[in-house]
Order: sequence, then structure tokens, then C-alpha cells
Amino acid sequence: MFIRAVTDFIRKFFFLINILFALYSLLVYQLVFSANIQHWLGGFLMISFPLVLLGNFVFFVIWALGRSTKALLSLALLLMTYSITDRTFKFNFREPSDAKADFSLLSYNIMYANFNGNESTNGDKITKGIGETVVGQNADIKCFQEFYNDSKNFDYDLIRRTAEKNPYYVYMHSQQGNDKGQGTIGLATFSIYPIIRKEEMYWPTNNNGLLSTDIVVNGDTIRVINFQLKSMGIRVNKVFDHGLNKVETKNILVQLKNGFSERGNEVNILESWINKSPYPVIIAGDLNELPYGYAYGKLRRLLLNAFEEEGRGFGFTYRKILRFLRIDNQFFEAEKFKIVRFKTLHEYKYSDHYPLLGEYLIY
Repeated sequence: MFIRAVTDFIRKFFFLINILFALYSLLVYQLVFSANIQHWLGGFLMISFPLVLLGNFVFFVIWALGRSTKALLSLALLLMTYSITDRTFKFNFREPSDAKADFSLLSYNIMYANFNGNESTNGDKITKGIGETVVGQNADIKCFQEFYNDSKNFDYDLIRRTAEKNPYYVYMHSQQGNDKGQGTIGLATFSIYPIIRKEEMYWPTNNNGLLSTDIVVNGDTIRVINFQLKSMGIRVNKVFDHGLNKVETKNILVQLKNGFSERGNEVNILESWINKSPYPVIIAGDLNELPYGYAYGKLRRLLLNAFEEEGRGFGFTYRKILRFLRIDNQFFEAEKFKIVRFKTLHEYKYSDHYPLLGEYLIY
């Protein structure tokens, strides 16, 4: 009798925890689905979305193994996320299209061409690999983040070498209007098609910003916005090397809070650039945010995401310790473009990000 009473109490208490977790799940779902709360606290809630999925899966399995109808609560919560499954995993069973695209677009965060790590083990190999990818990967339009150039060193002489195939280019860094990029870090866009206008906005933190270019592709003018939003600023290697103490934990929370706030402001500016464009818009770059946050949700309400339309699998774009992140993206205007093919180029293991390659038709 006593054992049964204890067992019933544990089951009821566990179900109470399940209900409280379900309420938390609904709050997170509302934030992720609507992307209408910019506050940093909302950022913390939205970033927990993968843990919410995992938690509901665990509750479902436990109740299902006990043959309890209480499993239906967690099952219902899991099914509610079906509409945004593509943000996490893309089930794409179609054969790759053989349609001819109007143009291809490469986007790639090149990690300063490994300038800071050139003296490390395999540093020279990484630097050369990044340079060869930047120069040699075939694409009509190339958008680079964390781009570094130094014409005095062949490995870093990336503007001159890339412009041999993509002769039209613009560069943005802290010195506005300086397209030479000598020994500086910023954003760069290259094209085989004429660039007739550019606009830039520089954010000092981490050399981030927006670089807009109007490009004439076979008679059609399109606007390509190359971007990099505020980084999380978390040094994962440092955490693994030294452990997570009280000071480090506080620093991480502060970095996350600042990142949520700044990215929210930056994506609002990016949204205004998209809305004011007189030409069809494609944006490409480093969002520095998971597909469940405010910035991603905001852009997704305006544009289609290339991975969600034509990607495959998880599409992770970050290559270092946190390999399960998809933070690099291409978005495009649905009424003006059709994506024919899209691929995350996992074979290029040089930068801490993988390149993205999309092929598009213009309507």
C-alpha cells in the first residue's frame, strides 16, 4: 500500500513537471513562430527551442513505455512543430534539377583567410585552402564575410586573384569607400556581371555590416545584400580548455544578451534595406543565429530561405566544436527568384564555416 502511494505520488509529480514543461514549450513555440519580440529575454527563450524538442521527446518516450495516455500531451507538442521542421532538417527526395540557372551565388565566411592562425599547426595549409576556395570555386556572384586582403602576400592577395574571374567587385570595411582592402577585414562581393551601385553600413564590433550591390544580370537588375550580424562572442575553445567557472558563465550570459539585442537592431536595419529595394532582393551571409531566433524569423517572414527550399539533411554550416549549427544563410524574394539548386559545400574544410552555393532563376 505504501509503495503504491509513493509510486502514484511520483507519477503525479512527474506529470506536473510535464505540464509545466508543456506550458514553457508553448511560450517558446509562440516566440519562434511569430518572431515578434526583439527583447533579449525572448532570445534566451528562442535559443532553447532544440532543448524543448528534446524534452518533449523524452517525456513522450517515458510515458509511451509506460503505456500511458499522458504521452499524447508531448506527442501533440512535437507535432505542433511540423510547420517549421524545415528549419532543422530538410527532407528532400527530389532528384537535383537539371534546369539551367540564370546565375549562381556563393556565400562564405572565410575567417580572415586564417591570418591570425597562419603560424599554427597546418596554418599555412588552411590559409592556402581558403584562398583557393575563394578564387577557384566557380560562381557568378561571390559574397564573402570576414574577408581579408593583402596584396603584398600571394596567399592573401585575394581581391586581385578573385577579380581575374569575377572582375566587378566592391569591398566594405571601417574605412568607408576604400575598395582596396589592404590589410583590413570586412565584407566583399565579386561578380562576373556589372555592379552599377553599392551601399554599405559598417558596424564596428567584429567588423560586421551590410554591403548592398545592384548587379545587372543579362539585362535584369537585382540587388544582392551581403551581410554579417553580431557574433555571439563566445570562445568555445576557451570554455573547453579551462572549464566553465562562475566568471566564465557570467561572461557567456552577458555576451549572449548583448548578441540578442544587437542582432535584433541590425536585422531591423537589414529589413528596411530589403523593403526599400526597387529591385528583386537576395541576401547572403553570416546570421550568427540559430534558425529559431528573432533575426531568422524576421527574415523568413519577408523572404524564402534557400536551404529550406532546396537543401538536404541538417545543412550545418559551422565547422568547429559546435558542429550542429546552421548560422550561414541565403534568403531570396519568392516572387522574383526560383532556386534551382542549393548545397552546403562540406568538402571545403578550411574556414570555421562552410561555403554555401545557390543557383537561381530570375522571373
